[in-house]
Amino acid sequence: MSVRNPHSPNRLKRLKPRQRKKMHVGEFSELGFHLVATLAESKPAEALDALLDAWLTEVDRHGVSFGGHFDGRSHLEGVVFPVGDTKVSEEVRTALVGWLGQREEVENVEAGELIDLWHSQY
Repeated sequence: MSVRNPHSPNRLKRLKPRQRKKMHVGEFSELGFHLVATLAESKPAEALDALLDAWLTEVDRHGVSFGGHFDGRSHLEGVVFPVGDTKVSEEVRTALVGWLGQREEVENVEAGELIDLWHSQY
């Protein structure tokens, strides 16, 4: 079974803008990235809750969103994705990963590269 490239130039030039928008390809593709943060278990739960609130505020400040899981102790994992007309760019990725990495509550941050959220598997 062959895998079709949704962003193939031949395919994109055959599609009208309405079709590209509906299929989330070409100029309508939506990029995002996967993020995993290991938190310091020695911090009290209130400090980690404050970190989560500050993280979500920082994500909102960049005009994007974050969906994922926080176990309340030592693990934050999820995907940063676009909202509305705001795109997730390399600059947004760098800023968010840098912000999280500078927090004293965070021991380690691993962030994936930008991926097409509709047509990629991570």
